[in-house]
Amino acid sequence: MSKLAEKIRNASRSEPQPLGFGAAKVTATPTMVLAGVATSAAGAAELARRGADVVIVGSASSPAAAGDGRDIADAIAGARVAGKTANEATAYREGGYDFVVFDPNAASATALQDEKIGYVLTFPADLTDNEVRTLESFQLDAIDIGVLSGPLTVRKQIDLRRIFAMTRKPLMATIDAAISVAELQALRDTNVLVVVVEGAENVERLRKTIDTLPPRSRRKDDDRPTPLVPHAAMEEEAEEHDHDHD
Repeated sequence: MSKLAEKIRNASRSEPQPLGFGAAKVTATPTMVLAGVATSAAGAAELARRGADVVIVGSASSPAAAGDGRDIADAIAGARVAGKTANEATAYREGGYDFVVFDPNAASATALQDEKIGYVLTFPADLTDNEVRTLESFQLDAIDIGVLSGPLTVRKQIDLRRIFAMTRKPLMATIDAAISVAELQALRDTNVLVVVVEGAENVERLRKTIDTLPPRSRRKDDDRPTPLVPHAAMEEEAEEHDHDHD
């Protein structure tokens, strides 16, 4: 498991409530993961000092250099990659990166065969529902849905829940650092667990907002996958009822 995946898993857990009058106060774990975007390893290290849990180096037009991850010691480091050469993911892992972000329309399958590194897929808007469902079987730490601009409407929540329901993967989104606590909480409730911003000041601002979010409530039953009753079991139950009537 990558460190990014572990960070997301910890953020998604409900915090237990302390019991008894003398129970010690439990330090709350942040319920969202904050990622900062940088163009270089030096810039990424600065974002980590400002409060980023995760740093992402590079862009779609200017991928990160494979060896830069060694210079980022204080944060979980990821790299945007081109994915053009065989075993490219391995080169980034050996260069100090914990995960890579890739465009499925451009990356080669042979570039992403390393099972010891994390993967974040940038979500193509033109995927059919059947194609979206296949993403559940991929080894992905998260799905990057890109920039969320404007207010979070119910329609946007529906779209986000639809992606999560079909993939069962945590969502990552680039947002405005000035987002309110209420809107950020609503975004968290739609399974966006990683929020991305650029710039040190934006990282500091969003860090404070994330740290003031109320604790995550226990997961509701309707948010969990519904188990299907095996057909054979249904037939056996029907036969038992028939014997009872006899």
